[in-house]
This record gives sequence, structure tokens and C-alpha cells, in this order.
Amino acid sequence: SQDSGIKQPAPPRAMESRPPMPLMRSKRAIYPTILTICAASILTICLSSVPTRFSPSIASPAPVNSNTATRSISTNAARPSLSGGFHRCPRVESQRSTSPRSYPRSGRLQAFSSVTSASPAEESSQAKGTILVVGGTGTLGRQIVRRALSDGYTVRCLVRSRFESEEGRRVLQGWGAQIVGGDLGQATSIPPAMLGVDAVIDCATARPEEPLKRVDWDGKVALIETAQAMGVDRYIFFSIDKCHDYPEVKLMDMKAKTEDYLKQTNLNYTVFKLCGFMQALVSSYAIPIVEGENVWGTDSSSKIAYINSVDAARLALASVDNEATHRGTFSLAGPTAYTTDEVIALCEKFSGSDAKVIKAPGFFLQAVRSFLNLFKWAQDAADRLSFSEVISRNTVLSGDMKTTCEVLKIDPESLTSLPEYLESFFNTILSKVQKIKKSEYVSTVARDLEI
Repeated sequence: SQDSGIKQPAPPRAMESRPPMPLMRSKRAIYPTILTICAASILTICLSSVPTRFSPSIASPAPVNSNTATRSISTNAARPSLSGGFHRCPRVESQRSTSPRSYPRSGRLQAFSSVTSASPAEESSQAKGTILVVGGTGTLGRQIVRRALSDGYTVRCLVRSRFESEEGRRVLQGWGAQIVGGDLGQATSIPPAMLGVDAVIDCATARPEEPLKRVDWDGKVALIETAQAMGVDRYIFFSIDKCHDYPEVKLMDMKAKTEDYLKQTNLNYTVFKLCGFMQALVSSYAIPIVEGENVWGTDSSSKIAYINSVDAARLALASVDNEATHRGTFSLAGPTAYTTDEVIALCEKFSGSDAKVIKAPGFFLQAVRSFLNLFKWAQDAADRLSFSEVISRNTVLSGDMKTTCEVLKIDPESLTSLPEYLESFFNTILSKVQKIKKSEYVSTVARDLEI
């Protein structure tokens, strides 16, 4: 049997026997229960009597139920599994709606919002729709949340209840986003976050200390299936450039299989293939060079077209209500691809400091990866080092942004280049720390600036 690895909720515990309470006390305890039931009944009647509101340009979807759902997941179809290795996902049998592909609102939550009066700003946000951002505390997720809020969307974020996420949670709440606790590794926590959602933007990935499969495969399958079951029509997924070319790199293989699974669904998906973020170069090269620390280099001629996460968020939001992007795949890359040595040279140029480079040959990384694979407890670390396969082949991670910009109606000249980004970063940092000891405060200043 094929198992997705998602834990099912534990059966309810049997109620412990307790001594009977006094008669008068038990009668008093019944009153709040009766009032609660009455209030719930009245609320249900009100919700069923209020018509659902939609944006003027958005068609009303047909009613969905268990028997006549226009978009339903076949219960006979086997769920995709990674047991025994990756394999092609089964086709999700569904009936595609004959109504125009629009951007449906969720009936129950929208009906509830129509009961109360809303301010003009809230009306504008409701007209735009509600977006669920998964991975909102990450490098790309934060920029997507900020951009969506500025564009007038109602933004909801699925955030795990863990210490590392607390700072990101407070930042997102301060911007005006709705926070819902949940975890991709726990399928039962996903549906509450998806109530009333018009679109899902999935930019989550496993943290370095987490198993990849739990988030980047089991979690993605659960998220996609939940979106289908709850009638969410729009789904945006971020993948990796050339992921189908490297099945031996687990993260890239999981991204490729997720793309294949999306193609077998009835969702109006859009896949963006990323190459790399400029923000990642700050902690890897920019700050260590300023602080006089060692940085890792390589002899490989592999190149990466880094993109500013702010630009990536702008392009992603431009696709939300763009029907030309439905069920399509697009590249997200910077204007030019750079080798590691070229990135280090740019950091030296704009910082005015010399880098202390330690060369790590590709075969050395492959040897370390093979050694770690011998130990079960180190396999996750070995999976992270599997990107050495990409480096050793002198791969160029870049994409055709001409098509992407034409479809999304974005001026390619407006995209930030890597020299522009690094020059702006170093000018900001150096101006802030010119009167302070660099090695003690530069990291704190960079984090506060959220660059």
C-alpha cells in the first residue's frame, strides 16, 4: 500500500468516570450549553439567508457539495508516495467546471463578512480577495506578504508555533496580515487556514534542521489536496530551475515531482522556477567579507542568475489575477548569471575590503556527501550537500525572463541587477556603521534593515 506519511489524528480518549455533581449544580451547568446551542442555530440561519457577495468582475461558482461537486478528488485514486523512491503521481480525476475560469470567493466567510459594515479600505481588500501565504516568514514569503498587503489583498499566513517563527509572526502581524497556526507536516492543521481563501501562494521549504520529505513532499501533497477539496481555484508554486535534470538531488527531485502532480490536478496553478536570491548572498559573502571572516569559494564555472526577492514578489503578485498564467510555468531569474568568484569580486569592489577565500573543489563536497550518507542520522545533511552535483557539472541556472515579463506586463529594465543590489547594500551598511566597530554591529544593522 502507498502511504503519504501524514499522521492521522489519534482517536478520542474515553471519558474518565467522575462522581455525579449535585442536582442543583448540574442544572445550572446546562444553561450555558443551551444558550450556546441557540446562538449557533440563530447564526446558522442568518448565514444561510444572506446572499454571497462577489466582485463585479468575478463570476459566482456553482454550489459545491459531496454529490455534485464540480471539482472533487476521486477517492479511488491512490495518493502519490515516495516509498521505494519517486514515481509519477496518479491522475486526480475531476470534472472541470464549464463556468469561466475566474477567482471565486468562499461563500460562507464572504456571507459572514457581508453582515457587518466595512470601511472603504476593507471593501477594497475584500474586492481583491484573500490570499493564503505558506512560508510567509521566509526570505520570499515576507516580501510576498508585504506586496500583497500594499496591493489591497487580505493576507493570511500559515505559521508554525515554534520559537524560531515568533519574530516573523510579530512582523507579519504588524504589517496587517492574519496569522493562523499550522504545520505542513500535520495535514489536519491546513483546512482551517484555507477557509475563505481565493488563492494559495506556496513558497515554503524545509529549514536546514528539518527532514526535506516532511515539508517539501508530504506537506506539499497535503496542501494541494486540501486546496482542491475546499474549492480553491488559484495555486502559485515556487520551484527550482532545471529541477527535472537532477533527480539525484532530493530537493530538486521533490520540486519536479510536485510540478508533475500539479499538472494532474484541476487547479489553475502557476509554477515559477527560481534560480537564487540576492538576499542569500548577504549572509554568505557580503557580511563575512566586511567583518574580515573567511568565505567559501569554488573552482567551478557554474553560474546563477540571482533575483531580488522584492522583484520576485512583484512578479508573483502580478500573476494572481492574470489568466494568461493559468496552468503555466515561468522563469524567475535576474538579468545576468554570475559565478561564485564574480560574486566575491563584486562584494570586494563595493565594500572596499579584501575577501579571505577558502576554495572548496566540487569533488571534495561530493566526497563529504558520500561519507555522510553512510550514517542515517546525517542523511539530511548529505541531502543538502547534494547541490554539489549541480556545481560539479558547471550548470548555469538562468531563465528566459523575456516571456515572463511579457505575460506579466512587467518592464525587464525595472528588475534589480546584482551590482545595483550589492552597491545599495554596502552603501547602507557602511553609512550606518562608519562610527561603530564593524565586527560587533554590522550583522545587527543588516537584520534591522531587513535587507
